[in-house]
Amino acid sequence: MTQELKEALIRNKKPLLLAFGLAAVVTFFLGSSFLSLVHNKLEMRKLARQRVQLDKQHEELLAKMKLLEKQDPAYIEELARTQYNMVKPGEIEFRFHVK
Repeated sequence: MTQELKEALIRNKKPLLLAFGLAAVVTFFLGSSFLSLVHNKLEMRKLARQRVQLDKQHEELLAKMKLLEKQDPAYIEELARTQYNMVKPGEIEFRFHVK
């Protein structure tokens, strides 16, 4: 370093330290805020995707509920056969074991 630069640094020591300290404090507080902002943005995107899935599931359940309220015989028979393994009187049930 040149002699002039050394003298300038010594003369301006207090303002330089003050500026450096202020920059460090601002970086510390704004840095954590920025990370928090990014985290919240990612969480919001995740929740938006989850909301779309739940809306779709809700619509499907509403449709099933309407079919049950109407007592649609075809739908009720399908439920009885698939979910409860029921058969009509006189029918023979065949079960196949899939490997």
